[in-house]
Amino acid sequence: MPYGSRSDSVPSPPIAAARYNHASPQGSLEVADTAVSPLLELHQIRRTFPGVVALERVSFQLLPGEVHALVGENGAGKSTLINILSGVLQPDEGQIELLGSPIVLANPVEARQRGIVAVHQEAELFPTLSVAENMALESGLPVNKFGLVQWRQVAAVAANAMSQLGPSWRPDTPAAELSVAHRQMAQVAAAIEQQVRVLILDEPTSSLSRREAEWLFSCVEALKKNGTGIIYISHRQDEIFDLADRITVLRDGQHIWTRPVDQVDSNGLVVAMVGRSVETERARPDPAHPHVAPPELPPRLRVKGLRSGQANSQPVDLQVAPGEIVGLYGLIGSGRTEFAQTLFGLTPAVDGTIAVDGITHTIRNPRDALAAKIAYVPEDRLREGICRHLTVRANLVLSSLSRWTRHGLASLARERQTSSDMVRQLAVRHRTIEQPIRQLSGGNQQKIVVGRSLLTRPQILVLDEPTRGVDVGAKSEIHQMLRNLADQGQAILMISSELPEVMAHTDRIVVFQEGGVSGEFDPSSASASDVAEAAFPSGSGQLLTQTTKTPARNKLRLHMPVAQWGLACVVLLLASWLWISTPNFDPWMQLTHATVWIILGLAASSVIIAGGIDISIGSLLALSAASAAFVLRLDYPAVVTIPAAILMAASVGIAGGLANGALSLVGRVHPIVVTLGTMTIYRGLVIMLLGGRPATDLPSLFIWLAEPQSGFHGAVLGTAFLACAVYIWLQHTRSGRHIFALGSSPTAARLVGISGTRTWLLAFAVGGGLAGLAGALQLAISGQMQSRLGSGWELGAIAVAVIGGVSIQGGRGSVLGVILGALLLRLVTSAIVRWGIAGEHVDLLIGGMILAAVLCELGWQYIQTRVRFGWSQRSSK
Repeated sequence: MPYGSRSDSVPSPPIAAARYNHASPQGSLEVADTAVSPLLELHQIRRTFPGVVALERVSFQLLPGEVHALVGENGAGKSTLINILSGVLQPDEGQIELLGSPIVLANPVEARQRGIVAVHQEAELFPTLSVAENMALESGLPVNKFGLVQWRQVAAVAANAMSQLGPSWRPDTPAAELSVAHRQMAQVAAAIEQQVRVLILDEPTSSLSRREAEWLFSCVEALKKNGTGIIYISHRQDEIFDLADRITVLRDGQHIWTRPVDQVDSNGLVVAMVGRSVETERARPDPAHPHVAPPELPPRLRVKGLRSGQANSQPVDLQVAPGEIVGLYGLIGSGRTEFAQTLFGLTPAVDGTIAVDGITHTIRNPRDALAAKIAYVPEDRLREGICRHLTVRANLVLSSLSRWTRHGLASLARERQTSSDMVRQLAVRHRTIEQPIRQLSGGNQQKIVVGRSLLTRPQILVLDEPTRGVDVGAKSEIHQMLRNLADQGQAILMISSELPEVMAHTDRIVVFQEGGVSGEFDPSSASASDVAEAAFPSGSGQLLTQTTKTPARNKLRLHMPVAQWGLACVVLLLASWLWISTPNFDPWMQLTHATVWIILGLAASSVIIAGGIDISIGSLLALSAASAAFVLRLDYPAVVTIPAAILMAASVGIAGGLANGALSLVGRVHPIVVTLGTMTIYRGLVIMLLGGRPATDLPSLFIWLAEPQSGFHGAVLGTAFLACAVYIWLQHTRSGRHIFALGSSPTAARLVGISGTRTWLLAFAVGGGLAGLAGALQLAISGQMQSRLGSGWELGAIAVAVIGGVSIQGGRGSVLGVILGALLLRLVTSAIVRWGIAGEHVDLLIGGMILAAVLCELGWQYIQTRVRFGWSQRSSK
């Protein structure tokens, strides 16, 4: 399916008339009109995980042009079913049919090729990549006949998709700058641009306000008319009854029933989902604890003129009484979340005061906020709420460790008891409190985040979308819990994009618009339309707003980053100073000796960008050089041994790199541990090959090719060619972009069908091959080798990569930056000689350069934020 192509409009067939089979114990639905063939069918699907049956003989049917709602409690099996349909998981038993033909969805790519696209509740994007590339990766990067990515097509499709949302974003906007709601809407827009037969929407409005949700509903209606089948997962009953044609209920991994929507009422649906009746009305306060404090007491929270450094931020005045629940409502980008983050110290305040119980506090960070008895439940559960690799217990007690610690030692027994009590109180579905939290469903993860805040015993609780992705039963429990906390005197700020929730469960509503407060309402007397109207910017026809005003563009920026311009200036200035101050300064000599570091830096970068690290490349370089030396000294003509030696060096490097990558995958061991061991092994093999003697008597032609004095400048030309090849591979091929994607987010890579194993091995193989070529080049430059060649060069290679702008966390880097980093390292080495610095201080200097590079990157990010804020302030005047 070509990227950006759209199917022709297909008339939407009428939904088949159906009758409910009351004789069936599970209330199955019988389709009476056999003229309408199902678009998608699942038969007796079973899927298990260790100790858990996630789905037990579940059957499901989707018709063309139908919205089929899939509902159930958190942990009912909905996410597992979605992952099976989107190719992320495979069923243990059962069969999937598309248009009447059995299919096997081995991976997400195959699912998308068949027109099945899922928009997951937790929008996993690649934060270091652009919005345009994120969209393209959803369906596969488009390439031309030469295998090169067609970036113009990527940008054009992204611009067309984003135009549906209203904002004039550049296609190269980094995904890290998007909010949760923006990420969700971007994924929906990308899905609409694809040739969709089946669209799966998992809690698509969980972070959207009323206006954005209406845009989504209009998209759903348009897709229905084109014959697209839509599986709609939501905990919001009003959406289900407005949009759905049929409803299927799952509970405890089993199919309960499937019915037409006109045969279902709200109470019956809740009972089917949770197995009991649930009170969904407004949580009532305790009459013995009035929520309005005596007038002589100060407000529990008083905020005066609070303004953050975020663009378009306006001064906010707000106060909350003990026992009061105040709802914050507004559109996406209205400033609600930014205000909450400033209140908690996540975003520094540039003006204003915060007082708790009449005492003014200076809140610079979350530690200050916790000390002031302010707790915060973030909107972005995955990136800001949970530590995915820690256990349920560890996540719960993370913010309140001081309560479970005595004399500096934590009490594991108290942690377990408190965690068990909290998960029981919040009705968290889990196997054990010692299981990783990533194994829980999204709604149960949300409960853990709320529970962690409660364990800090806050006086002020700030919750950003606390019921996002939570089922109706748990939502009712959370609302009642918040009311109980308010009855005990706590002040609660609840941010919600769900207007009915704000109207029903708060004592006062504060509406945000364009970074400031636009109105306050009493929910007992105000109408929902009045509140919604106050949230809409006057005269704005855009669906979403953007913090910076930039023109729309249909092309991706591939320009040199400003940070690299600064690095290039430093290299140029240092080279100029050495040229002027050093007699007989030879630029070609400097370039020749820098070539090895350029190639070795690229070797380190390919692995680091993928999210790994290889500290054996110095030893692998030496092993490759020793292997090449062995071939060069064979009794054959130089025209034969030289190409064979270069090929041998590259092959040994590739084999070593593959061994490193494979061992880390098979043993599930961090690559730094694996390469620490292989580093010693490779060094031992070097000593064995050389037999304790240096490798000399190399062919003169081989040495001449790399000599600067030869006039051929083979080392420089060869390195330039190799750097261009690596640049084209990393920036303009699918496999190269998959390296960036894997390092940016392994989870997102898995969801879009990128093979983590293949990409990981490719990164290590390329890194090893480049290290091997660097070994052959170093052998030609020096004309001999010792067994200690490359010892300690790992630090230099990593320094070159980091100084050149490669993120040590993965997902970001450039070939040009690595080249500049290598040139700087070489020039600094020459400067050391010029300044007469002792050789033992070189490592100290290199380490300082790495730290300086990291600090410069952080400083540059801070400057960018301040510049954006300054421009936004100017443009708003």
